[in-house]
Amino acid sequence: MHPVLISLGVLHLPTYGVAVAAGYLTAIFWLKAQAKWMGFDEDRFWRFIYCIFFGAIAGGKLLYWAVSYREILDGRLHIIGDIRYGFVFFGGVLGVLAMGWVARAWLDFDYLNVADHCAVALPFGHAIGRLGCLAAGCCYGRPTNLPWGIAMGGNLASVTPRELWGIPLHPTQLYESAADAAIGFILLATLLPRVRRKELAPGTVFFSYLVLYGAARFIIEFFRFDDRGASLPPFSVSQWMSLAGIAVAGALLASRGARAR
Repeated sequence: MHPVLISLGVLHLPTYGVAVAAGYLTAIFWLKAQAKWMGFDEDRFWRFIYCIFFGAIAGGKLLYWAVSYREILDGRLHIIGDIRYGFVFFGGVLGVLAMGWVARAWLDFDYLNVADHCAVALPFGHAIGRLGCLAAGCCYGRPTNLPWGIAMGGNLASVTPRELWGIPLHPTQLYESAADAAIGFILLATLLPRVRRKELAPGTVFFSYLVLYGAARFIIEFFRFDDRGASLPPFSVSQWMSLAGIAVAGALLASRGARAR
């Protein structure tokens, strides 16, 4: 466990923050290299990035507050004091979709074409960010006797509960990181080139991402053991959102047709 990457007196640089920043930068730099495919010049590209970055942060934080309302009401979570902590990935995705739609009218771009490229960048950035979760001890899994179980804790900065320190847990952070990387490679190598060659309809990459990630996240959630706030049994909020994403994306793929007309 390495929740703090660098500690110099009162200066503490969290590993989680570095990993998340590295994930964002990886995705942004890849998108920058694809700017012409997305129809952006230099100025419009960076305006677009600012918009979706704000959407990701705002959406992730708002959904986190929504599912953690009990902690807010009883005082365990302070909206202002704990502003740096707690984001829900699906909230960030919804925030990006909303801000992308707003930016579309302002910057005049093909929404589905840009979404296809973002759907490739997103899982690669997410895969890096999940390594920060492992370092911080958050998003941990259930106790396990499997040989790849990882004992969390051992550091006062770790967010893993003390009662779980030293107990091998499912490394759900690594499960999701590996799934994200695999999804990214699949989309990059098989679907995006065919969309660019107009063999597949615009939006195919993005909708396929929702199906693939939704399926992976739905399964991984069964191995999670951390407190994920309010839920609607028998599934967690993330599982319900995964199912919703699979249903909507699958229906759109079926109705529009994956192949370009």
